Amino acid sequence: MKLTQKLSIATTSLVLGCAGVGLPSAAQAATFLFDGSGTPDAVGWQLDSFVAAPPNGTITVTPQFTGKPSDVLSVSTTGTAVHLYSRKIDATNYLISMGVKVLRSSFNSFDYGLGLSPFTLDRSNSLTIGEKSIQWSDLVGDSFAIDTSVFHEYAISYIDGNLNVYVDNSFDDIIAGTATPVLTRTGVTPQNESVVGTVAFGDQSNDSSTFPNCCVNSAYQLDFIRFESLDNITSVPEPNTNFALFSFGLGILFINKKLGFSRKR
Repeated sequence: MKLTQKLSIATTSLVLGCAGVGLPSAAQAATFLFDGSGTPDAVGWQLDSFVAAPPNGTITVTPQFTGKPSDVLSVSTTGTAVHLYSRKIDATNYLISMGVKVLRSSFNSFDYGLGLSPFTLDRSNSLTIGEKSIQWSDLVGDSFAIDTSVFHEYAISYIDGNLNVYVDNSFDDIIAGTATPVLTRTGVTPQNESVVGTVAFGDQSNDSSTFPNCCVNSAYQLDFIRFESLDNITSVPEPNTNFALFSFGLGILFINKKLGFSRKR
């Protein structure tokens, strides 16, 4: 075998060993935190629901109990009503998504009639879902135009201080990095660090009737809420690096021995 072939083998061994460096370990499987049947508060979600003073709003919740895949939860708010679900998920890096269809939805800066929040009660870094677009709840940065009147899955990833929003992408594609986010924020500092790991969705607006943009509300049909922890997705360089160096060393040793044998001939 030629020297160039042996060098190629040794180099290939090194490359294959190094190729594993930084590869993520398996993520925790996605979990449905709500499957569209019944109500979220019946399966562990905390509900904050009230009509702010003066009491001139309404809250209508229609749960589904037929057990069919088409089951959805229907929620409608009007006036100064608030209807927000929150849940602690015990993770610091995670994916959260909701499958939802908007019937009507309004918003103003820092208030949404329908939103998905990676940090409960964070009024800047939540996802606002309007009638024709989605955007960050402080209305800073770009918006993404979309027909929200049909069912879509809106997902938010929070990883090492960065937020990304995806529409109709699988969790596997998001984790693999093959999905393209439609909204992005980097270096995010939650308004309250203690709420990292507690997510929320629904109507969080409490604008009074005297507020210039009064009565931010929504009506929507919710199919599901999904969650996946990304805390176990970690780089594992040591074993692969050691293997690469070991393979490379063997290759060099083999080449040196062969070269020495050749010189004696």
